[in-house]
Amino acid sequence: MSIDIKPGRYEIDPVHSTIGFSTRFVAARVRGRFLAFSGTVAVADDLLNSSVQATIDVASVHTGTAQRDEHLRGEDYFDVAHHPEATFTSTGIEADGDRYTLRGDLTIRGTTRPVQLDMYFTGDGEDHYGNFRLGFRAGTRVSRSAFGVAGNVSQPGGPLLMGDATDLTMEIQAIAAVVEAAA
Repeated sequence: MSIDIKPGRYEIDPVHSTIGFSTRFVAARVRGRFLAFSGTVAVADDLLNSSVQATIDVASVHTGTAQRDEHLRGEDYFDVAHHPEATFTSTGIEADGDRYTLRGDLTIRGTTRPVQLDMYFTGDGEDHYGNFRLGFRAGTRVSRSAFGVAGNVSQPGGPLLMGDATDLTMEIQAIAAVVEAAA
């Protein structure tokens, strides 16, 4: 299936987008999201030559529990005092029907690793203010310890209470950037 997306530069709209995560804690999953992030999507004439760049303010982590959020900001986890941002820079896109694979470099805590996201186009169109928007959702599973996010506790002689596999999910809406005419 081929999709037709208007080429151009788009700015991620953080008001209408979500970047979230979930990981196992004991017998259930803990979910959270980041409240502050930005980025661009450059849509090429050939969609497979497009690119994505995003920056996340890691201190904006929000799980609904203030004490846990503070712990996540600390040295055991994100260490925001030394690593205030996480970044993603795409390195390629492949198509398989209506599913795309977005490859890129993810940097967390100063450690960069290649990742592969399953990505789906969710639509495009003009909003009520005349802004042209596009949307997509993407997700992947990463080893948080591979990025140095290793905080964990265990019961004496027991298993670790927090899983290493962390699911990252994104619901992104981006607005076409206005190109200023040369004077």
